[in-house]
Amino acid sequence: MTADRSLVVTWLDPNRRSIMPVARLVHRGGREGDLYEFRYIRGALEAAERGFQPFIAFPELDRVYRSRSLFPFFTNRVMPTTRPDYMEYVKVLGLDPTEADSIAILGRSGGRRETDRIEVVPMPMRDEAGGYTTHFLLRGVRYIPGAEERIARLAPGERLFWMLDAQNESNPGAVALRSADKCLLGYIPDYLVTDVATLVAREVPMNVFAERVNLPPAPLHHRVLCRLEARWPDGFVPFQGERFQPIDPSPAPVAQASRAL
Repeated sequence: MTADRSLVVTWLDPNRRSIMPVARLVHRGGREGDLYEFRYIRGALEAAERGFQPFIAFPELDRVYRSRSLFPFFTNRVMPTTRPDYMEYVKVLGLDPTEADSIAILGRSGGRRETDRIEVVPMPMRDEAGGYTTHFLLRGVRYIPGAEERIARLAPGERLFWMLDAQNESNPGAVALRSADKCLLGYIPDYLVTDVATLVAREVPMNVFAERVNLPPAPLHHRVLCRLEARWPDGFVPFQGERFQPIDPSPAPVAQASRAL
């Protein structure tokens, strides 16, 4: 039996430009085959006060949706394997095209589309050595003068240095990344800053590396794939904030989508 894999669905508040978690997708593999479960989390209630509306495919906030195949809402966010540029696209994400499935690709690419404000991000997991390891795409490159030019000279595996940006007007918890020669490159994604703050508060050593550097024509948001490594503290649970907790389901039966269970 394979381990459960969880992705968090986030929504961008267009007014405050802040990223809010609104739902969770869980993939479970077992002897009876794949099972996918979608449910909203409490961040969706806060986001609703800022204009977020439930997705058409999942209209009720207090329902749990299950399917034996990946919901079309998510498959439509993964590049088809028939595309001629599929192999190169998956390599840009630092994945093996012969092994990567839709969940792995969604977790790395974010499943972003130009037509909405949705992004899918992976739930950090304890690695084989018992540590905290997660991958993310460097953010905010377009807003930093000189960042793109310095990124072009980054070497795969080069260490990046994190800095708390408490005076950031958009997010006082923001964490910036710079090179060894003190050139500001971008930011750690907002969805990770709570975990980072917890690790910092517990005085856990934390290292960030440029795992893969993708030169143009790769888009700016795919330019640098980063890897964050730290020790997994005792009792630590990633994405533990109130926003990430599930909404209490209604007493009605769970909704089922795609193929019948």
